[in-house]
Amino acid sequence: MKGFFKGIGRGIDLLRTILGRLFFLLILGFILFAVFSGPARVTVPDTAALVLAPSGAIVETRGEPDLTTMLLGGAAIQNTLLQDLLDALDRAATDPRITSLVLHLDELLGISPAHMETLEEALLRFRERSGKPVHAYGAYYSQGQYALAAHADSVILHPMGNLMLQGYGGNQLYFRDLLENLSVNMHVFQAGEFKAAAEPWERMDMSQQARENNQQLVDELWARYVERLSAARDIPSERILAYANDFPQLVENSGGDLARVAVEQGLVDELADQESFRRQMMSRVGEHNGTFSQVHFRDYLLDTFDPMPVTSSNRIAVWTAEGTIVPGSQPGAVISEDRAMQLLREVRTDDAIRALVVRINSPGGGMLASEAIRSELARIQAEGRPVVVSMGATAASGGYWIASTADEIWASPTTITGSIGVVGLLPTFENALDRIGVGVDGVGTTSLSRGGDPLGGLSEEMEGILSRNIEDAYRRFIEVVADGRDLSVDEVEALAQGRVLSGSRALEVGLVDALGSLPEAMEAAAALAGVTDWQRHDLRPVRSMTEQLLLQLLENVDPTPAMRALTGLPFGNVGLEPVWQPLLEVLSTRGSQPGRMQKMLICDGCNLTL
Repeated sequence: MKGFFKGIGRGIDLLRTILGRLFFLLILGFILFAVFSGPARVTVPDTAALVLAPSGAIVETRGEPDLTTMLLGGAAIQNTLLQDLLDALDRAATDPRITSLVLHLDELLGISPAHMETLEEALLRFRERSGKPVHAYGAYYSQGQYALAAHADSVILHPMGNLMLQGYGGNQLYFRDLLENLSVNMHVFQAGEFKAAAEPWERMDMSQQARENNQQLVDELWARYVERLSAARDIPSERILAYANDFPQLVENSGGDLARVAVEQGLVDELADQESFRRQMMSRVGEHNGTFSQVHFRDYLLDTFDPMPVTSSNRIAVWTAEGTIVPGSQPGAVISEDRAMQLLREVRTDDAIRALVVRINSPGGGMLASEAIRSELARIQAEGRPVVVSMGATAASGGYWIASTADEIWASPTTITGSIGVVGLLPTFENALDRIGVGVDGVGTTSLSRGGDPLGGLSEEMEGILSRNIEDAYRRFIEVVADGRDLSVDEVEALAQGRVLSGSRALEVGLVDALGSLPEAMEAAAALAGVTDWQRHDLRPVRSMTEQLLLQLLENVDPTPAMRALTGLPFGNVGLEPVWQPLLEVLSTRGSQPGRMQKMLICDGCNLTL
């Protein structure tokens, strides 16, 4: 009987080994298939409409992926690169196969005012260069979506759709009473009267200073939005403002028919369902695969991809710095200090790089990481290579610290910038522990040995040290800006105090040098370097073979339909981050190590709904 059970055990072990190897071979085969198969290439019809259907948010870089999270099933936002949209429009303008452009913006979930204006200018260039008609169709139009759709020759809305212009603004959560109820002491240290990043932890509402600053910012951005919309639709600004302000009454007058309101007020040209629009387009560009002849912009980019030949030995390097500035080598859509330093050192060791353009899209982050990156940029300048900053949607707080000593700073009129101030946060839990019956006691060799323990509370001496340290950090910020902008300390002090400015306002007060696009900033960098013959060179992190393999696998497994735009088939699902993710990104940069306080450069107006 004993031998019988041993035989069964050996059989189970053998079966387990065989199944394990079969499973390994199955996984290996799946990986090889995913890596080497790739998506099927789509051929552009001889006569077709280019469908511009961005998804997620408009971003300038995908950032470094967190492969662990992705492999464990974490959802990633299927965002759209701004440059992809610009390239598709630029190529289609002179492509005889593309006879019209269709804007389908239902999956566009987020776009900043700066990126909005960049795409608006690209649509205007497309129309001027090509003379090809542009049609916009939507089941509904958000405010950001409509800013782009307004540049079409015809704007069509579903009969049950809506177009509501809500203006710019947003709410902030405040946690003072919650912290008090939990007996958590949040020690706040800040420098800058308008630096409101710490207000959610010590107040239950917005301070008057923060309200005035934020109101001025959104008023300026809203006025520019209305002005550009007025020009695009050839409608007086007063009429657009009346549409937004009187919308409740307009809806009441129409019996609740929101789509009819948009047509009657001239913001939409026609109401039609998706099938009607497809038939209209079939009559214009022909039929293909049961719908109008079309190509999605992503497929079009694959079809028209042509590696740029090397035509010059001079390079203008472009580094896109997007996200919160964090220390170390953290993954995700952040500006990681270690990865940034690795890329910038490449500039210093490559003699072909004659100048560097830093494209910044960041609300700020850790002060030490910001200074490390700025110092590396200064070393590049000291070696005789110009550094030009091009600001995207946001370049505030730590983002402006990085930019402050560049040779030139360019911004969009609607770039959110400034916020020159410093905040430090440190929670302590001595009251919370006492509340649940936990005592804290100990010994130390100096008065500071136990003075900074978050479980035992801050001593008066430690609070004084941290307060003076924040004041010193603010002084350093002011001096860095004064040195970089050739201003006096007093002049910068008058502009600083944590104020958030638009790009236009920053130009007026001397915090930026010019308003313009990334290509214009590159031209400026080439001029400073004294070169007329040059090529763009994008700085990208070097990934390990393992990372490249996993990324290729994860990208190819995503079954994004090639012909997904307006074909009647379901659009690809867009993964949504939890609503609390932006809060976690900010908190993650504020430190979680006991006794450690992070000096933060966080933009206060950057969390407004724009």
